[in-house]
Amino acid sequence: MIAALVITLREGLEAALVLGIILTYLQRTGRTSLNRYVYWGLGLAILVSLMLGVILQIIGFEENERIEGTLLSIGGIFVASMVVWMWRTARNIRRHMETKMDNIITERQSNRAAFGLLAFSFFMVAREGVETVLFLAAATLGEADIFAFLGGLLGLAMAVLFAIFF
Repeated sequence: MIAALVITLREGLEAALVLGIILTYLQRTGRTSLNRYVYWGLGLAILVSLMLGVILQIIGFEENERIEGTLLSIGGIFVASMVVWMWRTARNIRRHMETKMDNIITERQSNRAAFGLLAFSFFMVAREGVETVLFLAAATLGEADIFAFLGGLLGLAMAVLFAIFF
């Protein structure tokens, strides 16, 4: 239960940080009409993450160190690449993301800008969702008991609560 709580809380906070930067940028630049595309990207990312979780659950895992190690390694690669990216852009992360969003929004026609913003928010959040699914699958080895489920829900609820307070 604790492992699921920590995993979902950490990944949920990362996704909330990304969404917060995007939505704050749109509000500050007077483009709040594009918020719905950010929410569509969020919804699609959640859907893809849930589908991956269902697929891993259907495949099923028995006590297998190779599968657990493989899933943790893939998740570790995701986290390591994020750490390297954060290390390089930590001081300028907001400006870096805002520059990318500015390029997406201003250089394109409105439909293409909306799709670009949807895709940007989708990929930024889907990355966190995939990490969550991989870490949860490795931590529980596919045995989704009620305590892991409740821990995951509590972690996500806490992440949403923190995001609202931020």
